Amino acid sequence: MTILWYALGALALLYVVYAAVNGKPRALALVFGKVDRPPIEFETLELKPSPNQFLVCPPRLCRNAQPHLEAPVFDLSVEQLRDRWLERVQQQPRVRLLSKDSAREQYEFEQTTALVGFPDTITVRFLPAGEGRSTLAVYSRSHYGYSDLNVNEKRVRAWLELMR
Repeated sequence: MTILWYALGALALLYVVYAAVNGKPRALALVFGKVDRPPIEFETLELKPSPNQFLVCPPRLCRNAQPHLEAPVFDLSVEQLRDRWLERVQQQPRVRLLSKDSAREQYEFEQTTALVGFPDTITVRFLPAGEGRSTLAVYSRSHYGYSDLNVNEKRVRAWLELMR
């Protein structure tokens, strides 16, 4: 049993040194594999069987997935909602914009955990909701592990609260 603890300690030390030299993303990719970020199409999105994800969607957009929460409607234009989102979300810790599709009003962000640097990807699309109002679809998911201790849900709910 003692040998096992020494071996685990040695592996942990090797990981820490590798991460210090090469960065957390490369170290995580070495251990868990490269992060796969296929394009998200909300209309055809199918949720994974694991609980480490959270989906917010307006009615009738996500036809193949049951949202965890129905999207709120905001008394803002699509442009105003998008600008408010971009301003407030990018002020959150360890968040970076990965990509944007201005024509579809769809953006992809990454937020990493503080200690280990586990990456989560958050995709958001801004949509008109009639009469100068707007809504959005948000899909937040973890790439490593099975459970996320509700981190994705807490993140999305907090970010939605920032819009109020």
